[in-house]
Amino acid sequence: MNARAGPDPTDCPARREDARGAGRGRRARARGFTLLELLIAMSLMAVLAVLSWRGLDSVLTTRDRLARASDELRALSVTFTQMEDDLRRAWAVRLLGLAVPPIGFVPEGPGGAPALQVLRELPPGSDGVQVQRVVYRVREGVLERGFAPWIVVGAGPNPVQDVQMVWQPLLPNVTGVQMRGWTAGQGWLPAAALIGRAATPAVAATGGATAAPATSTQVSGLEVIVERTDGERLLRVFPVKD
Repeated sequence: MNARAGPDPTDCPARREDARGAGRGRRARARGFTLLELLIAMSLMAVLAVLSWRGLDSVLTTRDRLARASDELRALSVTFTQMEDDLRRAWAVRLLGLAVPPIGFVPEGPGGAPALQVLRELPPGSDGVQVQRVVYRVREGVLERGFAPWIVVGAGPNPVQDVQMVWQPLLPNVTGVQMRGWTAGQGWLPAAALIGRAATPAVAATGGATAAPATSTQVSGLEVIVERTDGERLLRVFPVKD
């Protein structure tokens, strides 16, 4: 007689339900992200990218602006320092008795603004005192400094220079330079009024008698106004007389 088989313990309803639930969970996990979830994630990443790019662009723009301002400040400092050194070295040249004043102005082309001309003393060498001619002018929006040895090859109040000048750019973005010279007894005079002045005052004769010397035109101070392309005006006053 065969024994009756008992119920299968693995074939209970609870276990079958757990197996179906586990299958659904595996299928849900294998399904991945939905299209809406992907669109939301991409939108967030796009917003973050735009914000990051705007911040980086602001940093780069600020860096470029600071670099330009630093370069212009350095060029301006070098220009004024060089001009001050030239003017101080020119004050001793007045003792040489040259026909041309050590600090004066020369016309720069027809209708152009007067250019500053300085005769400065070079460090002593084997040939004694050496004088160098220095000219400051504005050309094509750049303030330039030219220099050459001062060699007298002719006679008269305006010796001829036969030496080619060497020009060096100092300050860019310049639309013009206005200058005035300080003279004893006359105060501030514009550069145009000092063109062609002799180094020593003229002596006028009246009725055979010699009159008092005219007021000296020796420039002992210089006022420089640099006009920039952005509308900025930079003022600097140089005391020349020690």
